[in-house]
Amino acid sequence: MSDFFSYSQPEAESSTPRTILAELSSADWENFIGYAARRRYAAGAVVLEAGDTSRALCFIASGQVEVRSAGAPKKAKPSQLGEGEVFGMLSFPDGAPSAISATVAVGGPAELLMLRPDTLQQLAAWQTRIAMALLCDLGARVGARLRRLQPGD
Repeated sequence: MSDFFSYSQPEAESSTPRTILAELSSADWENFIGYAARRRYAAGAVVLEAGDTSRALCFIASGQVEVRSAGAPKKAKPSQLGEGEVFGMLSFPDGAPSAISATVAVGGPAELLMLRPDTLQQLAAWQTRIAMALLCDLGARVGARLRRLQPGD
């Protein structure tokens, strides 16, 4: 049974692009990056622990991050997220405790772009089109996960 916090990509979701903000031009990406905090993590570093209440959308600029649901069995293999993918979507809007843990994959370092609510407000004020595209993409991702939970559609 899949759950809301599963980061795997079932075939039913394959029509949804995996990359957030895929339609942005290079210039738009540069504008977006100007609002995000750039953080580098060593291989094996913990980025986010389940229960954390920090509010940040984390965009993977390079490297890989392993994401594990707090409710997943210990032996369950974590989901691998790579460049262009994002995590932290559920805690971002309201600061509720995170239901996931995120660790940089052992294979090498990772660079993340982190967007906080206050910087999203700045982005919305000065780059409205980019902020709207981000919110629409995030809404589509959450909607797709919710639809997977609906029985017998």
